[in-house]
Amino acid sequence: MTAPGRPDRSPFAALVLGWILPGAGHAYAGLWGKAALFFVLITALLVAGLVIGRGTVILVRAPSEGNEVRSELRLWYAAQVCAGGPAIALTPISQYIAAEGTIDWADPLHEMGTLYTAVAGFLNLLVMMDAYTRIAYPRRPQQEDQEEDA
Repeated sequence: MTAPGRPDRSPFAALVLGWILPGAGHAYAGLWGKAALFFVLITALLVAGLVIGRGTVILVRAPSEGNEVRSELRLWYAAQVCAGGPAIALTPISQYIAAEGTIDWADPLHEMGTLYTAVAGFLNLLVMMDAYTRIAYPRRPQQEDQEEDA
């Protein structure tokens, strides 16, 4: 089994892999259990938000509605895209569904779906930073021995 914090592992690679696929940074570090847990939780939260919001929550830009500009979508999308590959893969699907019908921006389900997907992105950001720090700053054996004694 690969030991976490091996010197031949790049922290930046763990960060990038964690962004591409939630949990992949931990898999790169050899923490397969955490990798599977993070992948399932973040992807499930992202998909749940998409389902709750009826597929119209991951939007780069609003479908044309006259001259109305919805600049707040960019902020939500920035949070959602932190979930990485799954969010980017679901963006065209969400754009297509939104273009086919009208979006009720005040619908509580739409707002909740948007929030779920944004939280999935922020959670993945924390997971990415954890994968980075586990490789960049590995625990020393002395610290592990002290924690076991306590």
